[in-house]
Amino acid sequence: MTALTPTPVTVHVLDWQPALAGLPGVAAGIARDQAIENWAQQCWQDLCIALPGQQHAVLATPGNVEEPARLYLASPQVQGWLHSPLAEPPRWRAEMGTVASDAAALATERGFCAADAALLGMMAALAALDQSCSHVPADFTRQRRHFPLLGAPRAAAFSPMPRALLQAGHPHALYGVMGDADWVIRCMDMGVKLVQLRLKDPAPGELETQIARCAEAAGRHGALLIINDHWQAALRHLLHRNGHGIYGVHMGQEDLQTLSDTDLDRLMLSGLRLGLSTHSLWELSRALRTRPSHVACGPVHATTTKDMPWIPLGNTNVGWWAQLVHGEVDAHQPPLPLVAIGGMQPTRAEAAAAAGADMVAVVSDITGAADPKQAVEALREAIARGHAQRGTVPAPEWPEPTLRPAPCVPMH
Repeated sequence: MTALTPTPVTVHVLDWQPALAGLPGVAAGIARDQAIENWAQQCWQDLCIALPGQQHAVLATPGNVEEPARLYLASPQVQGWLHSPLAEPPRWRAEMGTVASDAAALATERGFCAADAALLGMMAALAALDQSCSHVPADFTRQRRHFPLLGAPRAAAFSPMPRALLQAGHPHALYGVMGDADWVIRCMDMGVKLVQLRLKDPAPGELETQIARCAEAAGRHGALLIINDHWQAALRHLLHRNGHGIYGVHMGQEDLQTLSDTDLDRLMLSGLRLGLSTHSLWELSRALRTRPSHVACGPVHATTTKDMPWIPLGNTNVGWWAQLVHGEVDAHQPPLPLVAIGGMQPTRAEAAAAAGADMVAVVSDITGAADPKQAVEALREAIARGHAQRGTVPAPEWPEPTLRPAPCVPMH
């Protein structure tokens, strides 16, 4: 495909029952799941070879067997089981395969990559099951109770952020993301009440020292301190400093994938809040599965602080993300605050806040300013103006693509 020709994307919704019928001894449990995974991955490989120059996903379904709705996704972006977020998931019906296929086709027409299109296909099926219909519901993209989770949902949630974060005028709307303790402390001295230490590649012994300095400043200023990525160091600080100063940790998707459920349990039981970065629907699906304290979406605009493959999300996606995470699955899965990040300055921060972001994360517009204190004040005022405009524009019905599809490359 040339740069001007979009890569065709197809989501193949396939029934796994015929494949299982030829495999005696895998009727249930782990062996059955592994057989389905192997079959779906082989189907995906075969499609990539037989139909080159395209991007494919396989969405494997129970076919005409009415069992709890749980599908297996094989795609270039991600592979894994998709679950209903409900504690009691609906039971699959045979006609849902057509619903999922039709909705996924709508998504590919809008330019979504294979994984996100497949996820939207299952979202439509869950909405149709909820509404007892056999077609793609008109509003299937809107409710969090229909948004599939990538991986089995965790039984317990992380401690929540302050509920005031979901209300306009809260004091943590400006989220400073700083590269060292000096800037974290400087932000807190300027009155920023939510600050992240994003320390990359620290020298031996430097990490603990910088965390301790930041934690002391957070306690002194009554600020919320978030530690980026270094969750084990944050836990060590809690153990040795009696919980002083650290409010939570923030993790990117790559680091999240290195954590086991045991690691997540340790973090959750410590009382630390967990924030997770998301750049696409499948990453949002994986994040919500962990039941975090809040999620971030970005980059909203092009940024020079990170080299990433994503299409800037823009404020349409901020509005859609906000609509979704502000929704409630049930009493045990309440609304979550949303952080918008990437290329922020006052005008953009105002627009993101108006679109639905509860907090706006800022990096270089503070650190690169001739007068950082003035920059902080301008950002704080802009976000307040944005929050005052919230609700004046309807939330978007659909998200927008965040990754350009490329032809599949089969794994060998």
